[in-house]
Amino acid sequence: NRPAASMDLLYGDVEKLGNIFGKEAEAEKLVHGWKAELAGITAKVGNAKGTRVFLYDSGEDKPFTAGKFAIPNAMIAAAGGENIMADMATSWGNTDWETVASRNPQFLILLDYQDGGGYRKLLDFLKAHPAMKETDAVRNERFVALRYAELTPGPANIEAIGKIARAMHPEAF
Repeated sequence: NRPAASMDLLYGDVEKLGNIFGKEAEAEKLVHGWKAELAGITAKVGNAKGTRVFLYDSGEDKPFTAGKFAIPNAMIAAAGGENIMADMATSWGNTDWETVASRNPQFLILLDYQDGGGYRKLLDFLKAHPAMKETDAVRNERFVALRYAELTPGPANIEAIGKIARAMHPEAF
């Protein structure tokens, strides 16, 4: 009965590193700052919960995305959204386009590997996909592009939550 990902994973890692390196005070200060920043974001989007979000990492035959054990699941929730693939009992994994389209995401997180095509390549693919082009998120071009470092556990997560929240709920900011 593994719990879904939460921001406590990030906080716990930093606190452990602080203990290992004898930098407990610095780690505590960092975590306290992150918690305060996150509280400010969640206060702004507090009533805006439930936007259906799909994180598109890669894959054309089968999309690769974040499940309930991946940190983006917690990030999406903190930003006022709901990961439509949170029922996948994995960190990262493949699903199928029919499932994604049937859940009609309202907002997309596009992983920008900063290679040649970047996030544009993903968006163009979705716009051309027979099922995905009909979803609210694709039709209305509601998305945010984030770098790999922003979507894996680490210091960039808190700022990335702010980016997601501002793009998903601009009226709250």
